[in-house]
Amino acid sequence: MLSIETMKWRLQRLDGAEFPLVGRMGTARVVDVSDTSVGLLVAGRRAEFTWGRVRRTWERLLANHELSVSELGGGDDAYGLVALLAYMQSETLEIDGTHAVLRPSKVEGMPVRQPTAPRS
Repeated sequence: MLSIETMKWRLQRLDGAEFPLVGRMGTARVVDVSDTSVGLLVAGRRAEFTWGRVRRTWERLLANHELSVSELGGGDDAYGLVALLAYMQSETLEIDGTHAVLRPSKVEGMPVRQPTAPRS
């Protein structure tokens, strides 16, 4: 698993990179990376995330053993954040594009909250 600092470092070198959305057609594009935030263009709309939010969302995924677009609100920003994590952490995640859900490949212990997303 990559640390948030490693994600930040890599994204600073990938300005303009595009990656697929999870659970719907389209791509997200990196438009801005700073020490405090990352900006994406998702379906023609800008979505700005602080690194703190990215970190908390990643920790939530690990604690709950899954993360879905719908639990983040289902908007363009939710699709962008899930796609960002899927792109940066693809080696350690199972990506369920049908249900727009990310799951860690390896989990330890019980989830903090019961999984709610359907499984394929």
